[in-house]
Amino acid sequence: MSNFDSELKNAFQQLQLKVAVTTQQVKLAEAQIAQISRNITHARLTDQELSLLPAETKTYQSVGRMFILEPIDYVRLNLKTKIEEGELKIKAIEQTKERLQKNVKDQEDSIREMLSARH
Repeated sequence: MSNFDSELKNAFQQLQLKVAVTTQQVKLAEAQIAQISRNITHARLTDQELSLLPAETKTYQSVGRMFILEPIDYVRLNLKTKIEEGELKIKAIEQTKERLQKNVKDQEDSIREMLSARH
């Protein structure tokens, strides 16, 4: 009986550790989504402001510590590309997050089954 209890205790501790690690990964995914969303919002606002400017307006794009003169259409295209890439990243991260949340739920169910099997 005590051998079963020690096995149960070890399995329970391992499952708890997995749940904690997975929960941490979910929080990291949420933080990444929030950061990318802020970047997308910033790019959209910038594009919106640039759309109000005449086509001959001089625009500069930052490259490292310097700025390069670029046509306004090129800058807007880069912003749109940045928005699209961000949205794709968010979708990928959300899929990963859903998978992680499913893993957490499965691990919690395993813990419950283990505890109910003991009683």
